[in-house]
Amino acid sequence: MDNVKSVFSNASGFVGRMTASQVMMLFGLIAGAIVGTIVLVGWINSVNYARLYSNLEPAEAGEVVAYLNDNKIPYKLADNGSSIEVPSDDVYSTRISLASQGLPREGTIGYSLFDKNNLGMTDFLQNLNFRRALEGELTRTIMQLSEVQAARVHIVMPKDRLFKEDKKEATASVVLKLRRRDGLSASQLDGITHLVAASVEGLKPNNIAIVDYEGNLLSGGRETDAVAGLSDTQLDARRKVETYLQEKAQSLLDGVLGLDKAIVRVTADLNFQQAEKTSETFDPNAPVIRSEERTKTSNAVTDKTPETSESNEQGSTETNVTNYEISKTVEHIVSAVGSIERLSIAVMVDGMYSLPEGAEENTAPTYQPRSQEDLDRLSSIVKNAVGFDPQRNDQLEMVNIPFDRQTLENDQQMLDSMYQREYYMEIGKVVGLILLALLAFLYLKRKSKNLFAALGRIMPPPAPVAAMQIQQQAAAEAALEHRRPRMTDNLQTAAKQHPDEIAKVIRTMMAE
Repeated sequence: MDNVKSVFSNASGFVGRMTASQVMMLFGLIAGAIVGTIVLVGWINSVNYARLYSNLEPAEAGEVVAYLNDNKIPYKLADNGSSIEVPSDDVYSTRISLASQGLPREGTIGYSLFDKNNLGMTDFLQNLNFRRALEGELTRTIMQLSEVQAARVHIVMPKDRLFKEDKKEATASVVLKLRRRDGLSASQLDGITHLVAASVEGLKPNNIAIVDYEGNLLSGGRETDAVAGLSDTQLDARRKVETYLQEKAQSLLDGVLGLDKAIVRVTADLNFQQAEKTSETFDPNAPVIRSEERTKTSNAVTDKTPETSESNEQGSTETNVTNYEISKTVEHIVSAVGSIERLSIAVMVDGMYSLPEGAEENTAPTYQPRSQEDLDRLSSIVKNAVGFDPQRNDQLEMVNIPFDRQTLENDQQMLDSMYQREYYMEIGKVVGLILLALLAFLYLKRKSKNLFAALGRIMPPPAPVAAMQIQQQAAAEAALEHRRPRMTDNLQTAAKQHPDEIAKVIRTMMAE
């Protein structure tokens, strides 16, 4: 007890002799050590959780949580209880254990619904299970998309009708939970639509409605207007043709003139009318024989005269009937959809810039227009690139005008100044951090000297190592001096008693 009191009294006296900055530094070191210990212990005992299941119904989540509690598996709930997380090392083993128990029970079902044979099932239940399995398989397929977080598919398959006019078409609806608002593009929505349509017998793409979880219609669900629907397709096809021709011409001009020296714009008029033409052509100047009929008859005539009692004469008749028909040519022509009717190309070309001889460094370059020969060559290049056809009344307009580059230069200067400012700011931050670290090091070094000096005044001084070593060496030398006469007497006695052996030892030492 007295030792404890003495330690506390020494500590209080030590603190009392310290300055305010030294006291603050001492408490800072103690607090830092405590916080570091707590953080280290927490980091050692920390557990990384991973997602076990997500988008669970409340009943499913309750059964899974009950199983985890019974088996003493730690867990956390997320997403308002619809998601369950367990330690990352136990995810797969827990899933296997839950699957062996048939959990989660509901989930997304598929064709596994037919793995069990149920005797006595009616046709209605069989068709219902088939529709449920088909919906589950489509849901699984759609959820494979990275942009889709969850999905539900509902299919309505009408009953078979006796008469065709009473038959109804199949319909479907798809509900998507997207990870982002603009997660799916138009092409992806069309892909989902055709995927569902191709998976269900008799289902047409225009009978499929796709909505998100907020009720916004993403695709389908409306009566299809042939004119309006086709106009979007026409506009998209026209834009693709124009972009394709523009890029071809622009790449050639950039290779010849350099970047930002020419601007190309193409307007394409496309023919989207699908026409079927059937024509019959008759050629009266080239008749052909259609049919020919020949009839030949022969008869015998008997004449009686007074001179002769009887005379026979034979005769024949030949009839030819030829039917002619005028030649006819039948043509059935179906015109192509989306063919180019007319192209309008507009090209702007910048001139050339040069500095006069002997000009100073800051002198602005002088603009020089391009010659007509150069413009004709460039026009020929553009025509060949886009497939210019004079018979379609295509037009090409090429203008040589100076480009206004003041805005571009201002933007470049602004970007350069911003880059330089950020560069200098980064350098200033690094220099400031280095100076701050250096000042902190010098301050801590000075305060630590004072702290250790104060600690040295209250701690017992250690025994001088050098003095102890000197004392031990002196004691060893004294013992050796004390034993040296005794060793000499023993050697002399051994030499008298065994002179031969001593001589052998001396000869061996001399030989070595």
